Amino acid sequence: MNYSLLNFFDSGSFILIIKLIWPLFIFIIIFKLLEYFVQKNSFKYFLRKNKLEFFTLVFAVIGYIISYIFLKAPGLSFLLSIVVTFLANLVIIYSKIREKDFYFISLQKDSDREDWIGDGLFQYERVHHSYAITNSHSGFIFSKCLTWSDYVFDFQFKILNTSLGVIVRAVNLSNTVMMQIFENGIKAHIRINGFWKAWEPTDAKLVFNQNLNLDQWYRARLQCDKGSIRIRIFNKENNTVIDRVWKIPSGEISFSYLTDITNKENGFITKSTTIPFPINLDYGTIGFRNHGSEKALIKEVLVEKLQRSNREY
Repeated sequence: MNYSLLNFFDSGSFILIIKLIWPLFIFIIIFKLLEYFVQKNSFKYFLRKNKLEFFTLVFAVIGYIISYIFLKAPGLSFLLSIVVTFLANLVIIYSKIREKDFYFISLQKDSDREDWIGDGLFQYERVHHSYAITNSHSGFIFSKCLTWSDYVFDFQFKILNTSLGVIVRAVNLSNTVMMQIFENGIKAHIRINGFWKAWEPTDAKLVFNQNLNLDQWYRARLQCDKGSIRIRIFNKENNTVIDRVWKIPSGEISFSYLTDITNKENGFITKSTTIPFPINLDYGTIGFRNHGSEKALIKEVLVEKLQRSNREY
């Protein structure tokens, strides 16, 4: 039996079978790659994320070409190979020490949860092929750009119940800016040392001309540029639902909290204290928040440092 098996491999039959079936394997691999990129709509971000590997591949191919061309001149081939290797290492070192300028998180698989910190429920929903956030009092923030200040924040969302809280400039879970998207407008919030201050859509001038349709996907794009946030929302036809700018308050803000309750002759006397806090929301990361029964779906999150090439006026 072993002899027959060896005979099979030594004969041309094995090579013939490989020649016949290798296109099938190539087709399966290409199909899976296309399915991956189309499904996630992230081909260009895949290329940007893995550009270091592509550079390495290009330089390796150049090295092979040099070796082939100068096959009869091994000394020159060796010298040129050293030069190519040196240049490749310079590119790799530069790419590694350079700070990353964007993150794309598809939020379409379980492992996408790793870099988010917070409390409540922020988990993958297999039915909707996206992440759901609900019952999260403080929200969830992305941990890899906590020191970023000016950036573009782009994502797709679907409100299932009430609203979606969109967090920007989060130094931590207790100090954030939050734009809460409702059916009819956006309620602006700031949170300083755990205390909330909110502005209704009419006061913030963030009322929609036409209400959102609940249970429908939209795309939001927030541009944080110094002391302002430009908010744009697009429907599935890519028509603009809202395009407004909201100024982040500056200076300081005062909050009152209860310090004492005294029972005098079946009555209650309360005492409160007002404390001013400085508003320091010049930098911070992105995230999402939904409290209680509020529930929404999110996917295809992009956060990118604001540069001349992507700044929108």
